[in-house]
Amino acid sequence: MRLSGFSPSNFTGPRSADLPAKGAPITQQPEMKGAKSTPLSFMSSTPSNASSETLFPNKNAVIPQKNAPSDALSLGSLFRQMMSFVSGNQPASPANTATSDSAQPLPLTGSGQNDQMSFEEVVTTLGRHEDLLNKPHDRAGLEKIRDDPKTPTDAKKALDTLLKNSAMFDAIDPAKNGKSDGKISSKDIRKWQDNPAIKQYADAKAETYTHDYVPSDAKPGSPPRDMSANDAMRELYLYSESLPKNINLDTLRKVANGSQDMGKCPPQVAAAAKFFTDHPAQWKKFTGKDDPNASVSRDRMCDLASYNVKLSPQESKAIDTLKNNEDIFFKGGGINPKKLTQIANDKNNSPEVRDAANLLSQPNSMLFSMLDNGKHGAGGNFFNKANDHNIGKGDLDAFISKGSHQTAPPPRLAGPANDPISASAVEDMNVGQETQPDEKKEKGGGIFKLLDALSFLTVLIPGAGEIGLAANAGRAAITAAAKEGLKQGVKDGVKEGVKDGAHQAMDAAQNATAGNQQVNGPRVWAQS
Repeated sequence: MRLSGFSPSNFTGPRSADLPAKGAPITQQPEMKGAKSTPLSFMSSTPSNASSETLFPNKNAVIPQKNAPSDALSLGSLFRQMMSFVSGNQPASPANTATSDSAQPLPLTGSGQNDQMSFEEVVTTLGRHEDLLNKPHDRAGLEKIRDDPKTPTDAKKALDTLLKNSAMFDAIDPAKNGKSDGKISSKDIRKWQDNPAIKQYADAKAETYTHDYVPSDAKPGSPPRDMSANDAMRELYLYSESLPKNINLDTLRKVANGSQDMGKCPPQVAAAAKFFTDHPAQWKKFTGKDDPNASVSRDRMCDLASYNVKLSPQESKAIDTLKNNEDIFFKGGGINPKKLTQIANDKNNSPEVRDAANLLSQPNSMLFSMLDNGKHGAGGNFFNKANDHNIGKGDLDAFISKGSHQTAPPPRLAGPANDPISASAVEDMNVGQETQPDEKKEKGGGIFKLLDALSFLTVLIPGAGEIGLAANAGRAAITAAAKEGLKQGVKDGVKEGVKDGAHQAMDAAQNATAGNQQVNGPRVWAQS
């Protein structure tokens, strides 16, 4: 499978561990305001009339790479062309650049010896895990993250490459502001992700993911398939907490090419974004927006997904089981994860009931989340919270009445991954399942915040509570009812976009990947 609209040879370069030959051209760091650019060579062909003193002032800045055809055009060559264009200089003469070999495939599977990643792979991979680098880390800190068993496999590999390649580390270190401090953070990675050549590379990889797609909520080892609009819709819903508050096609283009600021963006999300940018008519059908530049809010997108999604056979069966066994599921009140675990473990229940409870009890279950917000929507309202982990009978009825009433057709499986590009895409997809979605945050319920404010009045101004609430007897009840409002208020008070700590993110990912460990028996997966 070739990368559509992309010249593979632009990212193929010599990967010898040795320094480049004399006269290797230099490449600038990503453009930074108020900072001097740091020369950096990505090892390209040497112009015959170049001198090492002129073109290669800092040999320590070279990034050594390994085992690729020596006559191929490197990533650095494209970088130089991009930077020359930005700076207003004339691009290099064709005579001074290596001849492009468009038949040469892009080496997406690694750098060969020691299975180390190439520079562009390291940048795009760490860019998918911004939440791991939300603060600057020195080498010791990066080693700690790499060696943590909870760190996703692809992030481990990227960090290992970065730590073992001092030139690569030195290239990324000053990217944010042009100053080296021996530390790397997501801001340094972000600066490189904004580079046109890196964006082109990431977008090309996203294209391969759409043809070798493995769902994030499918059983590990599931066969790759071509992505559908329904698949893309599911992934955007699942990872909505990582998306911006408002989304349009331009947002999705940035997600696909890696330039959108996100806490986490596994290949499944990049594939979903790429699918819709390649099929704008499907995005229009999904959102109902005629204007391709029009945005839809994140909450509205989640509601539209719940109305239009075609469930998997397992999920459709679970809905039927819920409806036919309301006496079990709604006994004593609504459905929450703890109750589902109890139902799944109760041997007195039928296999169908236990399987439905098993599926719904899994971390970040799409179906549970959609049912949770079935009646009042993903954004909640003044009187009702969204994402409160309590499914009422009204939620189930609303989801059924508003939904598509359709089961997804069998997927169109991809062919065997016989070429390096497809094999790499499948590997990335399988590893991407380790990066599970963040738990959706509670929203709405403004009444609880109001009650919370009133409860504070009873403490600060004696007598005010009696005036506002009619009697002392009501104070205790109001205070109790306001506790959840206080929690919500604190959450809403936190600045939007602040990411959880690296260890919190890794804990959540590990728990989601492992599934609900309190359920006895095999996990029932949402997709297969």
